Amino acid sequence: MKTITNLIPAASRQLAVPAAVKAQELAPEVKRATESLINDLFAQLRSIYPAWKQAWTSEELYRKAKATWTQALLDAGITDWTLIERGLSRCRLEPGDFIPSAGKFIERCWPTPEELGLPETERAYWEACRFSHPSMAGHERWSHPAVYHAAIRCSRHSLLTLPTETSRLKFAKAYGEICRELAQGVVLPEPPKALPADLQRKGDVATGRAALAALRASVGGARA
Repeated sequence: MKTITNLIPAASRQLAVPAAVKAQELAPEVKRATESLINDLFAQLRSIYPAWKQAWTSEELYRKAKATWTQALLDAGITDWTLIERGLSRCRLEPGDFIPSAGKFIERCWPTPEELGLPETERAYWEACRFSHPSMAGHERWSHPAVYHAAIRCSRHSLLTLPTETSRLKFAKAYGEICRELAQGVVLPEPPKALPADLQRKGDVATGRAALAALRASVGGARA
């Protein structure tokens, strides 16, 4: 696996929080490794898109594009060549002669939920809506922690109260963020365990009366 952090161990410290990293502030050895990967990326883009010269009409624009793409990739946390290769693979399959923007290329780098072994977004959305309903409390059976955490991140209350199209978009955004985190190696905590069935049942009448009597006694209000 060819990554900046594997090529240069010191890079792992600088790239721990990608959005905080500026390309011009990278240590010399990290900068060299990054430039090598960017040169490889741009060489492949030129081979995929025959009209690449219309985007980069001069050597100066070409150099500026490399700097822009480097920063965009760092901001997005794309420092693993396997992610970049995924983006390139999709570029090869999609029709078009013109270089995509850095943002569009980055979108192609991230794996789909299905590629990560997760339910696709629409199915995950309806699962989140179903298990967010109060009637399902204690009975949730999440297909994957990512679905649970996306529901929490976008607010389970929102899933129940917002119009469907609005809540669907809000969930899709949260789910996409979590999928990207998983692609970067983040480990999600497991959802809270549901209470056992016997603990979910209300107590019997005798137990309730005994608890009430004890409470009254503790405040001096017990009756004979």
